[in-house]
Amino acid sequence: MTAQGDIIEGGASGDKVRAALISCGEAAALEAAMPALCEGLIEDNPFFAPAALFPALKAYGDEKTRLACVWFGERLIGLWPVEQRLFYAKLPYRYWATWTHPHCYYGAPLIARGFEETALKELFALLCESDEGRSFVRLGRIERDGPVYAAAATTAGLDKRMAYEAGAIARAALQGGASAEATLAVHVRKKKRKELQRLRNRLNELGEIAVREATPTDDVAAWAEEFLLLEDKGWKGKKGTSLKSSDHDADWFRQTLKRAHDAGELHLMRIDLDWRPIAMLATLVINGAGYSLKICHDPDFDRFSPGVMIEIEAMRSLLGRAEFRFADSCAAPDHSMINGLWRARRVITGLNVSGRGLVSKAGLALAKALEQARDRFPKE
Repeated sequence: MTAQGDIIEGGASGDKVRAALISCGEAAALEAAMPALCEGLIEDNPFFAPAALFPALKAYGDEKTRLACVWFGERLIGLWPVEQRLFYAKLPYRYWATWTHPHCYYGAPLIARGFEETALKELFALLCESDEGRSFVRLGRIERDGPVYAAAATTAGLDKRMAYEAGAIARAALQGGASAEATLAVHVRKKKRKELQRLRNRLNELGEIAVREATPTDDVAAWAEEFLLLEDKGWKGKKGTSLKSSDHDADWFRQTLKRAHDAGELHLMRIDLDWRPIAMLATLVINGAGYSLKICHDPDFDRFSPGVMIEIEAMRSLLGRAEFRFADSCAAPDHSMINGLWRARRVITGLNVSGRGLVSKAGLALAKALEQARDRFPKE
């Protein structure tokens, strides 16, 4: 295994290229180089952009967490949070996989446009050959039709590596290009729309209703505290799984919202009744691509469907932005509420890539065969 922080100079891509595995403790040194990387990516991923990545590393990173990095000269051209795992498909097989944490729902590494092959070739070499060529890598939680998947599959083929897809799911997504009202008219039955309007009218009878969206001058720290209290009031608080139930999780949420807000990468909305929130929704947004982060509502108002209401207001807001391209619900595939509102689907999957040696390819081929057998003969 490559030692923590070791730098592999040169490599197949030329003398100007170097790659390294960086520990969490060393990660802060990368922050100055990341804005230039993020300005020209083949695919944006707000979970690995500085605003969300560094609070997550502080909260959830450990001795197994590494940042696999590639530089071209002094320019950072690739960054991929990874961790080493010891079992795959029930085999005792050590490999590298995308590092995620409990609140990270997308895993595409950051790859500079124009350096796709160079960056990915060096990342594969750094990780696959780190264990005497026996290891493989798994790019987890990436879009099957996305640029990172395409570039990784192409580079693996050019580099004579075995690669195959595994673990696909389809989750709700919202596509840009149409107004919220047109989208709702297509996706939500007329009877359901009338019922939602009736509930909204009844809610209006209880007091002053206001839909608010955080602006650059709003005190997002105060909004974060209100979110934590509101979420804790519901079933998550009763089960002890709300963010507020853990100082660890609450601090991660506060820091992520603050940094994302300061970076202009936060879409934060709320529905207030007499200036008290009854529903809130936080979404990370970069270059017109949104990823739902957290939602909560007051259980005392369940009969008014406040969760549906806040999602609809967020749809109106996002679809009203000229630069909006899509939003990923980041929800479970069978999430009935969001599936009823967002009819598009985004296939999120994983790509396994072997080392160049026969041992690595043979081991990954065995893992693939075991996965195929499991899928063909699932347990009752």
